[in-house]
Amino acid sequence: MVNEMQPTDPFTAFLEALIFWWQLWGWRVIPIIGVILVWIILIITYGILRRVLKNRARIAGVPPDAINGLILAIGFGLIYVGVIAFMVGFPDIFSYFVVILGTSSLIIGAAIGIAVGQAVRNFVSGLYVIFSRPFHVEDYVKIGDKEGIVKEISMNYTKLLQPDGSDILVPNSKVLDSEITNFMFEKQKLAGLLENIEEVDRKQRSVLRQVSKVIEVEKIVRYVFPMAFHTSQDLRKLRDALDQVCKKWGTKFGFRPVYEITEVEQFAFKYNFVLFSDNARKILEFKPAFMDEILNAIFISKNT
Repeated sequence: MVNEMQPTDPFTAFLEALIFWWQLWGWRVIPIIGVILVWIILIITYGILRRVLKNRARIAGVPPDAINGLILAIGFGLIYVGVIAFMVGFPDIFSYFVVILGTSSLIIGAAIGIAVGQAVRNFVSGLYVIFSRPFHVEDYVKIGDKEGIVKEISMNYTKLLQPDGSDILVPNSKVLDSEITNFMFEKQKLAGLLENIEEVDRKQRSVLRQVSKVIEVEKIVRYVFPMAFHTSQDLRKLRDALDQVCKKWGTKFGFRPVYEITEVEQFAFKYNFVLFSDNARKILEFKPAFMDEILNAIFISKNT
């Protein structure tokens, strides 16, 4: 009599296969799951801490560039914890990795340098910008040929609000390579500036004395820009027109703009205009209209 094979129960077959697979690979799965869970927890923790710290900083009035350093340190700490978890979960793999890394450090270093050199440079430059603080958030600055109000300082870039209302991201490596002009001026330095007769002319000194009497103002913007006018202009009419415009715009900027002649060329009178304000956004908003009114006033004075 031929023995007939009994059909295998599908559930029993699946269970036997699962047990066999677990005996073969289960010891590897547990560390993988553990490391993945640790990294997920670390990422979620970083996101929560980053959001909480930024909210607290905004409520407390702490500048964002000051809190970025703390967030960076927390990020490095959590990455360190993740690396430790990887070492504990995969000691053999980690030891092989160290050996391979040690024997091929030159090749890996060259590859990393080519692949992420710019990113690393931006990162290191960001550390310098954050800790050296050549400018702060809400300062009016000029970086190379770009100017505007600093909105954010991160590890990779500095975000500027430009006069046309658009945002521009300036890589921090370019920040270090560029000439930086910070138009913000701390009130506590006004006394020293007022004593320096050679540095400030009579009109600017008068405005700065007004600023020093305003108790609420801790910082002011002292923004300087050039304009040139043709020598065919009547110099007296030119000055009268400039005085009228500066007087009118003093109420909008908060302090009266001043001007000084810097150079006389064959075909041009060159002037520097100095705008003072306790709010950098007023400079950003009103400067184009101020320049336009100067040109209109000059045109009218020339034809009268």
